[in-house]
Parts: sequence; C-alpha cells; structure tokens
Amino acid sequence: MAGPFKARQIIEESEFKDEKIRISRSVKRLDEILLGITWVLARKPESFDKVTGLDLYLAKTEAIPPDIPALYIWFWFDDNEVHLLSIERSPKSE
Repeated sequence: MAGPFKARQIIEESEFKDEKIRISRSVKRLDEILLGITWVLARKPESFDKVTGLDLYLAKTEAIPPDIPALYIWFWFDDNEVHLLSIERSPKSE
C-alpha cells in the first residue's frame, strides 16, 4: 500500500517574482491562473514537457479570451520542491 500523498513545495525564484509583477499589470486574473497551475505542478510536475537538452520543464497554459492570455512557465523540480524560474505571455497570445 502506498504512503500518504505529499505535494511538493512551490518556490518562486526572484526572476519569476519580477516577471509575475510585470505580467500582473496586464493580466487581471493572474493569481487565479497561477493557483490552478501551481496546484498541478505541486502534484504532477513530470506531466509537463521537458525542455530538450536541459534539466528544465515548461508548463503552458491555454488562453481563455478575452482577458486570460496563454502563459509559459519554466521550472525544475525534485522530490520535495518545484522551483518556478520564469513566466511570460505566450508569443501566440500577443
């Protein structure tokens, strides 16, 4: 039988925090978007695309017009933590 489920801790690196502040000026519901994506990242980060040749992963959110753009979030993880490195609006959503 498997042990109790444990979600990983989400850690926002300084570049991610700076970019999040910049993006939040034009994305009204950014906190809600990030709440959803970090919930998944804490539980199944391996389900996202690994960046070829690097030890990084990329989570992509979908746009929901008119006011929620698609986002790219780069991160890495281990058994205990998910480190959010960078966030930007998807080039396709601009």
